[in-house]
Amino acid sequence: MRNFVDKPNKRSSHTGCVPNIGGIVVFLAFLCSFLIFVRFNVQNEFQYVVLGAILIFLVGIYDDLLEISPRKKVKGEMLGVLALIIGGGFYLSNLHGFLGFDVISPWVGVPLTFIGLVGLINAINLIDGIDGLCSGVALMDCMFFGFCFYYFGSIEYTLMCGVLSASIVPFFFVNLFGKRSKMFMGDSGALMVGFLLGVMAIKFCEVDVAVRGTFSVGAAPGVVFSALAIPILDTLRLFVARSLRGASPFSPDRRHFHHKLLIIYDGVHRKATFTILILNLGFILFGLCGRNWPNEVLVVADIVLFSLMFYIVDFISKRKLARQNAR
Repeated sequence: MRNFVDKPNKRSSHTGCVPNIGGIVVFLAFLCSFLIFVRFNVQNEFQYVVLGAILIFLVGIYDDLLEISPRKKVKGEMLGVLALIIGGGFYLSNLHGFLGFDVISPWVGVPLTFIGLVGLINAINLIDGIDGLCSGVALMDCMFFGFCFYYFGSIEYTLMCGVLSASIVPFFFVNLFGKRSKMFMGDSGALMVGFLLGVMAIKFCEVDVAVRGTFSVGAAPGVVFSALAIPILDTLRLFVARSLRGASPFSPDRRHFHHKLLIIYDGVHRKATFTILILNLGFILFGLCGRNWPNEVLVVADIVLFSLMFYIVDFISKRKLARQNAR
């Protein structure tokens, strides 16, 4: 029993035990506000969004308490995602020309949605390694999606983004700037936030189909990929690297992008967090600038930019470690 206290492990960047009940606060604030402001009816999927969020939040709480295996945790995430897809009929139906595909059948859209949501849930969870990073990236992406939904006229999804943003803001400042009152989001918060960001990402690709004008978006999947590029690409990089070493993709280590930055900044979390948030903003703006490029061009450009960025950071961190070991 962990009693809602996070203890240092191979992945941790902190020393000592820190409360990890932040996710409970974020979830309750989101749920109460969402139930007040959003209308539920048989014509929308919001009741299943809430159901999926609750199921995934419970999986996170269970893991925070008992530290379950990654396989069991992923099975719980799958249950929450399936509740949304099957119950709400929520899945990707248009690829906007990506790889030559536009409208796709449910036989393709459902598996893509399932894999995409489960993958993003874990990607967001895995960047929750230093103060304010997970909440900061989530807050920035929520605000971006909220702005887009407002422009597209999707008011209920704009409210969902606004409610989640308002729920995250207090935690972000406490987590990043708090001293005696510091706490972590825990799996209960990170998994739930990742699920909701995934819902926003899928919906973004759906609602913009009929939208054209000053802020037209022709490459919706590419724009979504840009907005979520850092957690997605860092997670894919880690999974591939761990598999090549013969380790489990979920095995803890200190090879994350934020761990490299901690080496450069002598363990100062704020500097590492703000560096990644600035880079995340850069990817979002890059996606907006290329919103009418071919999807493939935008996605490949994101991969190249991230690879170059990681190579530079990795090179600097290794040189710094070498100098420290030589002393």
